Amino acid sequence: MSILDLRPENFKKAFPDSKVMHVNGKSIIQSAMKEGNHWVVMAVNTRHEIAIPGLIKASMELQAPVIYELALSESDLTGGYTGLTPKDFITLVVTLNEKMGNVGEKAVPFTCHRDHTTVQEITRKAFDKADSLIKASIEAGYGSFSIDCSFLPMEQNIALSALLSEQVVRAGLMYESEVGEIGGAHGNSSVSEAVTLVEALAKLGQCPDLIAINNGTTHGNVRGNIDLKLTYNTYKAMAPWGVGIAQHGTTGTAIEDVGKFYKYGIFKANVGTTWQNVIWGIDTDEYGVAVEKGPSYQKNPDKGISMDLWKKMEEYALSNNMKGGNMKKLFKPFKDAMAQEYHSNAKIRERIDQAVYETAAAYFKALQAVGKADDVKAQMEKTVSKQEVKESKERDYE
Repeated sequence: MSILDLRPENFKKAFPDSKVMHVNGKSIIQSAMKEGNHWVVMAVNTRHEIAIPGLIKASMELQAPVIYELALSESDLTGGYTGLTPKDFITLVVTLNEKMGNVGEKAVPFTCHRDHTTVQEITRKAFDKADSLIKASIEAGYGSFSIDCSFLPMEQNIALSALLSEQVVRAGLMYESEVGEIGGAHGNSSVSEAVTLVEALAKLGQCPDLIAINNGTTHGNVRGNIDLKLTYNTYKAMAPWGVGIAQHGTTGTAIEDVGKFYKYGIFKANVGTTWQNVIWGIDTDEYGVAVEKGPSYQKNPDKGISMDLWKKMEEYALSNNMKGGNMKKLFKPFKDAMAQEYHSNAKIRERIDQAVYETAAAYFKALQAVGKADDVKAQMEKTVSKQEVKESKERDYE
């Protein structure tokens, strides 16, 4: 049997001819959490195709597994603000890995993650949108899912999380839950909140592999202030269920602090806005936060996309009241323009690829992910075996 046969069934069905090492997210997380391994997987929100080649190159050279992801706002069934549907995104990631030669039994493992499948209100419309997005992503081949009902009161969070995660758990794929809205107005989540959510979901047979907590970070170009004591205490309290922590909002956290994550129970680090800053060529401070310039950002003319394209994007943003963090919504209207420039201008392409590569390599090294590809492959057989045992018990019960 080839190790490629151990890839998730939904992926093999979606991409029957592909030889990429697209794995179940469980295999990656189980490797990271294995006692003595001490590493964290980087999950990258790549809002445009031009951010991906440099990441693949760094992942391959360093033998560092990686997770590619987009949140509901970035990618839904109509494309989100990136203009990419779930099927578009995973097809793009798979195609680029194939093009760059990351295929076969020696390939570096990766997976596509359905990030922040969010429900912010108790309505049929909100539930159906999340439910249909999860279903479509499973059919598209995704190997990992985040279900985020953290905006809701605890009882509702538990109830909806259980309902939405059912199809993910049934498929045996990696499941990440969330407590305490990231960067929310109510402040950091508590240890007891995390335990309440995990314990309740476990009793329902829907125990998550990871849980995201509100520990002081936020999404976007904002300096992070992670409460590592809270993070560690939460992780230790969840030990009976073997649940790790997913760190959201890593952009804005000093790289030396990122290197400490594994010591505090963090096994997945989401890095998103960083890649926006890199491919646009935005100047950043010592923490990787974009330098503001009026309602926009300070662009380095020698980095990222061209100044001509950037000026057009700024003009569009100004006329459409897109300021600061909302400039991320430029990805959809300028999706084709950025791709066209990248593919037709070798100088632009090379400097973007190199900048992404260097940034990715720095993160992989800080997160202790270098050389972990083979260990993830070793976990693949265990992941499949556990799922087969689970399915056998369910058949016996029926």
